[in-house]
Amino acid sequence: MSTIIFVLSGIILGLVIMSKIPGLEHFVKPTIDLLFTFIKFLCANASAWAVYFFKMFVDSHLDLLKHLSLSADAIDPSMKMKKNAA
Repeated sequence: MSTIIFVLSGIILGLVIMSKIPGLEHFVKPTIDLLFTFIKFLCANASAWAVYFFKMFVDSHLDLLKHLSLSADAIDPSMKMKKNAA
């Protein structure tokens, strides 16, 4: 995680330094605008992703509790079929 933060910091620092060099603002300004557009897109959809991850978290824990509390026969119907056939 620290490597990702380090690389992103280097990219941002590089953009800031390049924006100070005359003549490069035609390259840097659209790049910064694109970066902020991407950040706005992520923030706009963050609530949907938060709901999705919360739902997955709750479903996985309910599934774990179901498997811990029920017997194998109650969970897997093929176990019942094997016992009835024998």
